[in-house]
Amino acid sequence: MKINDVFHTKFKNRTFSIGNNHVYDYSPAKPKTVKSIMNDKEGLKRAYQNGHYFIHGDTMYIAGSHTGRDWYDDFTKIPIWGDLRESERYQKAKGALLENPQVKKVVGHSLGGSVALELQKDYKHITGSRTYGAPVWDPLGKQSNNVDRYRNIFDPVSSLDGSAKTYIKGNPFNSWSLTHDYSNIAEKFTSDADIPESQTNPDGSTTLYG
Repeated sequence: MKINDVFHTKFKNRTFSIGNNHVYDYSPAKPKTVKSIMNDKEGLKRAYQNGHYFIHGDTMYIAGSHTGRDWYDDFTKIPIWGDLRESERYQKAKGALLENPQVKKVVGHSLGGSVALELQKDYKHITGSRTYGAPVWDPLGKQSNNVDRYRNIFDPVSSLDGSAKTYIKGNPFNSWSLTHDYSNIAEKFTSDADIPESQTNPDGSTTLYG
């Protein structure tokens, strides 16, 4: 073959043309991405809307109890009796975690908080967890230096979590869950994700799916 002859070849899904003493790469350019910032309040809201969880970048948000099966699991699987791994919420979150290996952080509310903590124990690649109103058994607050857990004062569900940082909810009646709410605390914390620029709206917001 003459050096000036041109031919095409493919290597690892990339297309090249070789000729005229040059190699030309015609592979499609990677789509431009933008940074999407989401606070935990929105992430947990989407998890509840989806039924079980919502994934944003490397963070998975896990909803709390809101179905009949959840209420059953609340009384039979946690906090210190039964096996949380047998709960439906844990099984759903575990399945999502295995299908999305990019997830490195887990955030949960109520039952979802217990699931988040259990996932962090069971999977070493989970580097962080954050919980809101989780039914944790730590009445003496022995774990206070090593946790990222939050609750509202007078929340009965998380009343035995002595290590959780406690907030005061100004108006507990603006939510059906009263003091067992996360919205007044979760808006202070965020996750980020790189999403295609094509999902960026004219007003600067981003369109997310999940």
